[in-house]
Amino acid sequence: MTSKRSRLIWTLGAVTLLAGATVTTPAQALEGPDAPATAGFTAKINVGEQAACTGTLVSQRWVLTAATCFSADGKPAAGKPAVATTVTVGRTDLSQRTVGASRTAIELVPHADRDLVLVKLSTGVAGVKPVALAAAPVAAGEAVQAAGFGRTKTAWVPDKLHTGSFTATGDATANVALTAAGDSVICQGDAGGPVLRANGTTQELVAVVSRSWQGGCLGTPATETRTGAVATRVDDIRSWIARTAFPVPGDLSGDNKPDLVALDDTGKLFLYPGTGTGALGPRIQIGSGGWGGASVTHRGDWTGDGMEDVVGVFGGDLRVYPNRGDGTLAAAIKIGTLPTTARIVGIGDTTLDGQPDLLAVYNDKLYRYAGVSAPTPSVGAPLLIGTGGWNVMTVTAPGDANKDGRVDLLARDTRDGILYSYLGQPNGTFGDRTEFGRNYTSTNRPLLAGAADADRNGVADMWATAGDGTLKFYKGGSDIHGPIDGPSIEVGTGGWDAMASIN
Repeated sequence: MTSKRSRLIWTLGAVTLLAGATVTTPAQALEGPDAPATAGFTAKINVGEQAACTGTLVSQRWVLTAATCFSADGKPAAGKPAVATTVTVGRTDLSQRTVGASRTAIELVPHADRDLVLVKLSTGVAGVKPVALAAAPVAAGEAVQAAGFGRTKTAWVPDKLHTGSFTATGDATANVALTAAGDSVICQGDAGGPVLRANGTTQELVAVVSRSWQGGCLGTPATETRTGAVATRVDDIRSWIARTAFPVPGDLSGDNKPDLVALDDTGKLFLYPGTGTGALGPRIQIGSGGWGGASVTHRGDWTGDGMEDVVGVFGGDLRVYPNRGDGTLAAAIKIGTLPTTARIVGIGDTTLDGQPDLLAVYNDKLYRYAGVSAPTPSVGAPLLIGTGGWNVMTVTAPGDANKDGRVDLLARDTRDGILYSYLGQPNGTFGDRTEFGRNYTSTNRPLLAGAADADRNGVADMWATAGDGTLKFYKGGSDIHGPIDGPSIEVGTGGWDAMASIN
């Protein structure tokens, strides 16, 4: 053990446990056998030099743990952690530095009335599969496993993740009672650790460890022999986890609101953060120059870290620009070659395989390229999905326009200004076109960009520049024929005629 880790103090203040028993910390750890590598979604959380807990990776950039890890009363303030916090995931043995990653915690989102908090990481973690969330509560006497990094019966600060078997009983409240099977016991250091059920070959998160008696744990008085614990159920709050932690299509800045990227006529690239209403915040320059003539798009996580990336075609090179977590871009990764005239659209996941896909227009045809999300991303061979007539079309990706769970396509015919929608199909192609809107001529609305669900009401939207240099936001709508353009509002007062493209 390093000198730094040996100085850890496992206290955050007194907390009342079962039946009025008290200990000097809300952080507990688990005594039991070493965990398998498949439990890499379990996180070690170091809250400064004062305390350590366990958590669970629920998406590539968010960890779920007990709120008492950050505040003795279980009510930490939302926002940046009060104490510098490091989160390590993907390492069931903390001494193995070649796998997993350590990240700084940058934001806390506590649950309103449970001992739960979501912890946002500075950047997402690629290569570690998040835990599956259970959809049903535990049954009385159900067999479950808990996992934790903290104290055992013989070690103060173990390197390895441990597991233990319990039977669980839930009730109509948030509580899940855990009864030890054999000599399992939850000790200091595992508050926030996962309680898991087996569903076939999948481990599902049913609850999060909250508090325990700690009988038999190192440092607990010998007179304390009780080994029971209480966990907080999560099956009934999956929507809260999803709203906070699951990536939002179109979001580059990491605030769960779709953003707009614009390339100006001097070759500079800008990010306009969405406000969640269809309006945009002050722009941020993310490309200093040299982007002139490029076809640029964003929709989907190409590097496997849970953060949406930018894709561009430069002189025939197809490149992914990894997102650093705030919308700024890291060095490009070349993933393929396209004709220099190709126009690309990041459509999202057309086949629902969890991978981003790309559309490209060239030679008057429409092609789909299947992406492979990984630290070094790649792309498959082109699949022809539109046989002709695409050179005159302005193509963009609105997201899911008809709320069927599949991404859709918008295309404007530059000859007459009619805008069409093409609904996504189960095979990853698009259905027959239907009219979406009129008067979208290149003079009246020079540039179009699918906005995903920019106003966060569940319907895909659109941005468009106007002939007078302003920017319009079109709220998505529908009629008996399907998706249509809704009412528009002005969200950019001028200067948009200097943009070469928006997306």
